[in-house]
Amino acid sequence: MPLDLHVFRTLSDNAGALLHDPASGACAAIDVPDAGETLAATRAKGWTISEIWITHAHHDHTQGVAEVKRATGAKVFGPADAQGGAPVDTVVGEGDAVTLGGERFEIWHTPGHSDGHLSYVGRGAKLALVGDVVFVMGCGRVQPGQMERMWTSLSRLMALPGDTRLLGGHDYTLSNARFAHSVDPQNAVLTARFAEAEKAKAEGRFWALTTVAEEQATNPFFRAGEPALAAAVGLAGAPAGEVFAALREAKNRF
Repeated sequence: MPLDLHVFRTLSDNAGALLHDPASGACAAIDVPDAGETLAATRAKGWTISEIWITHAHHDHTQGVAEVKRATGAKVFGPADAQGGAPVDTVVGEGDAVTLGGERFEIWHTPGHSDGHLSYVGRGAKLALVGDVVFVMGCGRVQPGQMERMWTSLSRLMALPGDTRLLGGHDYTLSNARFAHSVDPQNAVLTARFAEAEKAKAEGRFWALTTVAEEQATNPFFRAGEPALAAAVGLAGAPAGEVFAALREAKNRF
């Protein structure tokens, strides 16, 4: 029986997410941006949080962890650098795995946005919980001097099968689409997705879930190896990692 995934808006643009195994009743909260909103979401679904999986240490992803742990007794898994801001029971890192029901999620160290950033990659579930590394049509801000590490992290995720779902940590979809269209204006698939992002925003729809294939077609950072993107930043013929860095800097100024 497949896992249930419930994604909801929390704070202003963070993605709250609950992963539920119908067979066992186990339920993992993916980060806890706001404890009250997360607990309300579980009550609405009739689920009880048994685990919390932290992607990275930033406050807007961990500030509700302690309260949810107190309320539910959930066991907390996360990176070593989250320990100061959240009650991590089990530190996990590259090469480790967590399970929910019968599904196994590999732990990948995906730094660049933060030093200890983790992605939880469920190959059987065809789901990767990627925190602030990948957003719909975008990627997270990069720490100073960390462009190469971020490109390595993105490249690993880009290599997953196309039907793998990617759950990012925020809905920045419309602003990402605007930037993507500015550097890839001849991309018809992107143009259509930009229009959908405008419609979603107008309708108040929360959009933080995508697929590897959709990002390969429309995300400028995934497309850094394409000649059109290299040309857009004046780097025709340059390596993809160099193009990525230029695109990310351009997004910072956009």
